[in-house]
Amino acid sequence: MKNIMPLIAVILVTFFGASAQELAKVEVIDFESKQFPFKRPILIYTPQYYEENTESDYDVVYVFDAQDRAHFDEVQSLLHYGVQQPRNDRNYIVVGVTSPTLWDLNHCRNNDFLPVPEYQKMSSPYYGSADKFKKFIKEELMTYINTHYRTSGHTLGIGHSLGASFVLDAVATDNLFDDCIAISPNLGWDNYRFANDLMNMDFSSEKPRFIYITMANEGLKEEDEFPESWRLGWEKVKNFISSQKFPENVIVKTADFPEYSHNSVVLPAHLLTLREYADYRYTPQFDSNKTYPVHIELTGEGIEGDIYITGNQSALADWNPEGVKMTTINDTTRVIDLNLRLPAEFKFTQGDWDSAIGISNGDCGNIRISSPERSSKHYTL
Repeated sequence: MKNIMPLIAVILVTFFGASAQELAKVEVIDFESKQFPFKRPILIYTPQYYEENTESDYDVVYVFDAQDRAHFDEVQSLLHYGVQQPRNDRNYIVVGVTSPTLWDLNHCRNNDFLPVPEYQKMSSPYYGSADKFKKFIKEELMTYINTHYRTSGHTLGIGHSLGASFVLDAVATDNLFDDCIAISPNLGWDNYRFANDLMNMDFSSEKPRFIYITMANEGLKEEDEFPESWRLGWEKVKNFISSQKFPENVIVKTADFPEYSHNSVVLPAHLLTLREYADYRYTPQFDSNKTYPVHIELTGEGIEGDIYITGNQSALADWNPEGVKMTTINDTTRVIDLNLRLPAEFKFTQGDWDSAIGISNGDCGNIRISSPERSSKHYTL
């Protein structure tokens, strides 16, 4: 045993010393807000090789009810392993947003998720802060994430129960997230307010959109703890969605899980919706027809011959491997300046796919330019 222990110590030091920068990690920060008189823990997941892939930007996924850590862990785990399809290796920054669990704060998750009622007279101290919560997310939390991390500018909000009601309302009335996944939302609250807001949403914008709503067995049994309005609100929204012809760039889907209860549905609903979302984001649609100037450099020792760039639009040769030739500066540097629609996705080749060129400082699933603010990229072999 005495001889084994030093060997184990060496192995552990070697493993953790070599791998520390390569592992995915979760930071937990106590976030102070101008909107609330208490600190709110926020969990921030950055994917494997985030620190090494300095030229990669990442979509941000906001997961609510992260005070139940399993919600947060389930989403980030499934997105990076459980729902990935072959060749679909896109990575994400995942932010867990918590709500207070101590009632003596005179604030709980209901306060965060529910606005002041407009249509029904209800008396409770535990609702009414949803507008402040939205302001906190938009002006404080999102600002912090976008200034401290390399983000693409594209967001997804995920919630369950009242958290699902909140993300739907945040998209429908405030455009707070680009996309949302809502699992078993209460759509009947305040005389079907959340259902009506969603049905009155303007889907005609050219901006791509992904909305997925699911429901378990809430309201299917007479002895059910859920009010009749919960099921009626769901049927109202589901019928509306099935009757609509949405623009091609807008995906709005529903799914029923009658064999699952309100809480047990979370995992199967995550599996379905996140798998489809990963596929959706693997080949994202352009945010608009507008083009932006971009500058791309590729450097490395021993670059020989012509280097081409090819990608997801005509200005990038529409994935023809003998695409657009980069300008040779010297033996170690190639550059190109283009006007591109965003998000632009691309690869480097020497004329065919057998000679595709890998890079050392960018995620292979994120060789893209997503925002005009980060349109100058310097890749290394």
